[in-house]
Amino acid sequence: MPEPALLAFADHGTVGEPLPEDGGDADRVLADFERAGIGLDALAARLQEEGKRAFEKSWGEMLESIASERERLAA
Repeated sequence: MPEPALLAFADHGTVGEPLPEDGGDADRVLADFERAGIGLDALAARLQEEGKRAFEKSWGEMLESIASERERLAA
């Protein structure tokens, strides 16, 4: 998790109720999406792609930060 997100959560975040083991109302929510014309396969693909891009960006930033700190310490 990116440090700004961790700091924001530490400042004002709260942990909600855990998800029920049976998934709660997930089936109803997904059915509502489909009735609204949202394709679940397309939604899943989009969320996976967006998540992948966000992870790659954060990973690259972390590697740049490590390299910068390594160079600073080596100087």
